[in-house]
Amino acid sequence: MTGIGPWLIALIAVIAVWIDIPKHRIDLPFGCPGICMRIGDKYYFQEIKTHLGLDLQGGTQLVLRLQTEKLPPGSNTPESTLNEQARKVIDKRINALGVSEPVIQSIGTDKILLELPGVSDLAQAQELATRQAFLEFKVPDEKNPGKYKSLEPPLTGANLKPTFVTFQGQAQSSPVVNFEFAPPDDQRWVDLSKQYKDKQTEILLDGKRISAPVIKDVFTSGKGVIEGGFTTQSAKELSLLLNSGALPVPLEILQSTRVEPTLGADSVQRSLVAGIVGLLLVALFMVSYYRLPGALAVIALLYYTALTYALFRMVPVTLTLAGIAGFILSIGMAVDANVLTFERLKEELRSGKSLRAAVDEGRRRAFPSIWYSNLATILTAGILFWFGTGTVKGFALTLGIGVAVSFFTAVVVTQLLLHWAIEIPRFRQRSLYGVEERGEPARPGRVTQPA
Repeated sequence: MTGIGPWLIALIAVIAVWIDIPKHRIDLPFGCPGICMRIGDKYYFQEIKTHLGLDLQGGTQLVLRLQTEKLPPGSNTPESTLNEQARKVIDKRINALGVSEPVIQSIGTDKILLELPGVSDLAQAQELATRQAFLEFKVPDEKNPGKYKSLEPPLTGANLKPTFVTFQGQAQSSPVVNFEFAPPDDQRWVDLSKQYKDKQTEILLDGKRISAPVIKDVFTSGKGVIEGGFTTQSAKELSLLLNSGALPVPLEILQSTRVEPTLGADSVQRSLVAGIVGLLLVALFMVSYYRLPGALAVIALLYYTALTYALFRMVPVTLTLAGIAGFILSIGMAVDANVLTFERLKEELRSGKSLRAAVDEGRRRAFPSIWYSNLATILTAGILFWFGTGTVKGFALTLGIGVAVSFFTAVVVTQLLLHWAIEIPRFRQRSLYGVEERGEPARPGRVTQPA
């Protein structure tokens, strides 16, 4: 591999190690506390941190009740249907925060059990689960100065496209929530700006004012922003609530409990020590048996570990005991791919090929086995993720990401290191690749008949 390839792989390694460093936040050059970027009409905002599951860091458990008695008179939606709709809305809210492996299940038809790993603030959990998230835009009431009235029919957030957070102000430090109405409410929004230009309107969430902007210009589309002196976190939460939709029925908290970690800090520490010891033993085996290629495989394995953990922090993936098991299993797949390659390399060297030819031929012959074994594992992980729930999904996700990265490191990074090594004269000795040196070639001479 020549040209930009090595530099790109080195750059990926530097970025991955930087992301892996704990207790830091990327601020520059994005201009916001995290990674912020806009692609077309979509805005991406992600804080980088390691998410741990209930068994590793604890969390919050809530039991919620559907307050069907507060529904408008004449509502005849079955309670089981309302329960399912409420669980879907809560699921959207939780998933928008990342892969957090929540437990969201019904208890009968009128109750919902919710477990949130990593959420130790009971007030935050209650707000996230029970917020109605009913958005409405009101206009001045000409008959009652100083008051506002609903439009006919009410202009609500039911027909909003996905919202996102951006930053305004001179220092790009004031977060606002961007929204856009879908037809036909987009035209109603334009007409509202024409009718109430230079007048103050009101934006309410669950009946409480969150913003009271003055319409200064006539709108040309259904787009707008909600300004309300938000913090970055509160703006994100509002955007999340609007994107997940309003709850079909008010929810009441029957029970809220702080769940402590089941493994404890001591068990987590022992798991880390066991993982490090296991990696050292694998590294010792690879170096002692495969020599120089084994040492290069250890470097590739460190590259794999840094890149995979960076992806876990970026997605983000919630690490539970099952998720860690999937990650460790994928390390085995990474080692297995290198073993296949190196065994083929030794076979080609023993057959008499030159070192460069043996490296290329060994990679070519090992590739089908590596490809199909990794593909089968990724497909299995995909099936588990699609049909599984909770910790099964966490195991499948970490396994799938780990195997995909291990394939990249085995096929690209390890091969790059091998090609780099064979360009150095002192690394061209066959004994460094676990193969005996070839004897000196016989001198040319004549063959004669015995006397």
